[in-house]
Amino acid sequence: MLRSLHSFLANQPARIVGYLAFALVIVLAGIDNITGYELSISVFYLIPISIAAWYGSRLMGYIVSGLSAGTWMIVEATSSIPYSQSWILFWNSAVRMIAFVIVAYLIAELRTQLQRQEQLARTDNLTGLLNRAGFFERAQLAANAASRYGYAIAIAYIDLDGFKKINDTLGHLQGDEALKAVGDILGGSSRDSDVVARIGGDEFVVLLPDTTLAGAHAYFDKLHLELRRGIRLKGWSTLDLSIGAVVYEEAPFDLFDALRAADNLMYRAKRSGKTGVVIEGAASPSAAAVLRAASADA
Repeated sequence: MLRSLHSFLANQPARIVGYLAFALVIVLAGIDNITGYELSISVFYLIPISIAAWYGSRLMGYIVSGLSAGTWMIVEATSSIPYSQSWILFWNSAVRMIAFVIVAYLIAELRTQLQRQEQLARTDNLTGLLNRAGFFERAQLAANAASRYGYAIAIAYIDLDGFKKINDTLGHLQGDEALKAVGDILGGSSRDSDVVARIGGDEFVVLLPDTTLAGAHAYFDKLHLELRRGIRLKGWSTLDLSIGAVVYEEAPFDLFDALRAADNLMYRAKRSGKTGVVIEGAASPSAAAVLRAASADA
């Protein structure tokens, strides 16, 4: 039940989470008013505060904290509690307000730190692109969407040629700079919906949703030129790259098989020694053979 509630709240817009938290505060205030001052339920106000701070935002947590403290004060003021001094009601309300705000801050901060750690776990710390785990997570979502809505999808494998020579002759710092430069170009050339990652030492992958065979040719031919130009401008004359891409005009497809097929096409581009780019549709005879071989290797 708790897992279902978490899934429900996690998939709601912040506005809806706020409405739900506000409604829960009103319900608690009603219960508080009915039970009277002898039965304190003030601790239960932490439930809507926690929901607002975790699933909404830090600011929403503060707002619900203020609403909770305010409604508690109204309930107390109308319950005829015999305070010895009138200011005690305001003091108690202020103390609860401070406690609620602290809880909201801690919960929102915990949520922020967890999200940051999750992001770091899926990010390549050198290039800032996704790492292998992050790629497969995002790529699977893109593949599922392509299957659901029936649009084409392209996946490419990119390998740097001569990268080992850079490390051996110029040092690993220059090798890292080369990887960063490639990562910057890949990141700058992608759309928000594209999935770009570094999945190995000098190996990168790109997944393009809603991209036909013609679109893939236009994109990767241009990307190849931009990458080569960027490499040459940095003075790495011995460095080059090869790109292999497979395009699925129709889903569904297996992500791992597609990546193997793109990898095999990349090696074909590397062996050809010509343009450095090989792009084929999954339905083409040669690509189909590659896919069969990839499936057999799985």
